[in-house]
Amino acid sequence: MLSALATALIMQTQAAGFKTDFTPLGIVSLELASSIAQVQHILAVWNHNDLLLNIGLDFLFIPAYTFFFIQSLKITISKHRLGWLQQVGNKLIAVAYLAAALDSIENLLMLSSMMGHYSAGSICATASIATTKFVGIGFILLYLIGSLPSTLSRKVAN
Repeated sequence: MLSALATALIMQTQAAGFKTDFTPLGIVSLELASSIAQVQHILAVWNHNDLLLNIGLDFLFIPAYTFFFIQSLKITISKHRLGWLQQVGNKLIAVAYLAAALDSIENLLMLSSMMGHYSAGSICATASIATTKFVGIGFILLYLIGSLPSTLSRKVAN
């Protein structure tokens, strides 16, 4: 958990320059860009060395957050007594692995865009992959946060 938090903090600090009026979401603005014009504008104003470093850091962040989610899900699953909630948790472990794979593909596509190898199709693919990753992570977070009362009450009872 500490490695995921540390990497996230480093990435946020390092990527502070990516947040502009045109890109208020920072690196996420590039991940979700929907047109060639958007990608061209972002790549024209961002420092490529900083972007390369940020994507490299993200490759380190992927295993850290994946490990964190999987361990958190396993702990949460063990606290649930209802079989269907355990099954949902087990499915979400697969979603965590999928999010990691999608994040890696998304990073490779952004690196390709940085090198000038992009098209409307690759931009659409990057945004679609990023969106799918974010939705998957959102479901994991909903499950974990929604399970907090049950998990904490079991801890207090023991």
